[in-house]
Amino acid sequence: MTQNDPNDRDSADVSAPQEPAATPLISAAELDISQYPVINVPENRFYPFTEFANRLSDSWYGSTRNHLISKLGEFGWAKPLGIEKDVDTEIRADGGDGGTDLNYRGATVDVKTVGQHRSDPALTVDAYEPLRADYYALASRIGKMDVRLIGYAPRKFVANAPVCHHEGEPYHLVEQRYLFPFPNVLI
Repeated sequence: MTQNDPNDRDSADVSAPQEPAATPLISAAELDISQYPVINVPENRFYPFTEFANRLSDSWYGSTRNHLISKLGEFGWAKPLGIEKDVDTEIRADGGDGGTDLNYRGATVDVKTVGQHRSDPALTVDAYEPLRADYYALASRIGKMDVRLIGYAPRKFVANAPVCHHEGEPYHLVEQRYLFPFPNVLI
């Protein structure tokens, strides 16, 4: 089989527009908005995350609001996995986290969180640096302390997603139809 053969299950190079590429059997796009899990961040975690966001914005790029939204999304994904105590609030000199936010059963997860202005979000992942996480997860902040878990995709899906540009910066765009929904059995 050639490397571009859609029947070659061992190929790591499948272009995103080429169908049928690997897709979830049931995608996040097929769910009604009421079927997405909603996670409430309790006050005893919300206010420390707010303080973390303030400290990080004082020492690194980005607004307090954006850093807080990120932490809320991370907590939202961590809580049903039982690893909410592992949400990192350490301030590093480079402001980063090494490209991953969570570790679950040996797999690394990078959580991307969108704000309340996006009702039908897609997963976007910066394309100007190497993809380091095993999975990329999407959360949507829907209230002061509430996040909706939209879906997740393995690194291969993200790597093969189309690259778009916003203000000259490249990013991978993974539409909801390529995201696995969060399994309700964990909630």
